[in-house]
Amino acid sequence: MSDQNKRKFPRANYPCFLTIWQGSKFGTILANTANIGAGGLSVQLDQSLMIGAKVEIRIDFSRNDSFECNGIVLRCQERPQNPDDPRRSYSVALAFEGLEEFKVAYLKGLVDRLLTQENNN
Repeated sequence: MSDQNKRKFPRANYPCFLTIWQGSKFGTILANTANIGAGGLSVQLDQSLMIGAKVEIRIDFSRNDSFECNGIVLRCQERPQNPDDPRRSYSVALAFEGLEEFKVAYLKGLVDRLLTQENNN
């Protein structure tokens, strides 16, 4: 088990699509997740988000399987620039807030399956 998964909620690498609505503007940000766990997720974005900002999150695991919840921005760090790609990129950590038990159980089951698959490869 990696050091990353010695946390309360282990995380699995899973490239699902993410839509974030933030603030009164409800600007939509489309991104791919870097990893996900029952407590939150990490995502790479081409724009920064304010730490502490409340967000509404929709994660599309597949065409027929999506997950919606509220969250908060815990961390937003600019990533080192690639000399071959001048665009800025940010590593953002989002924590899920107020999840019902069935949603926590769903995410734990998903992460367990993904980690099992990852360990078998």
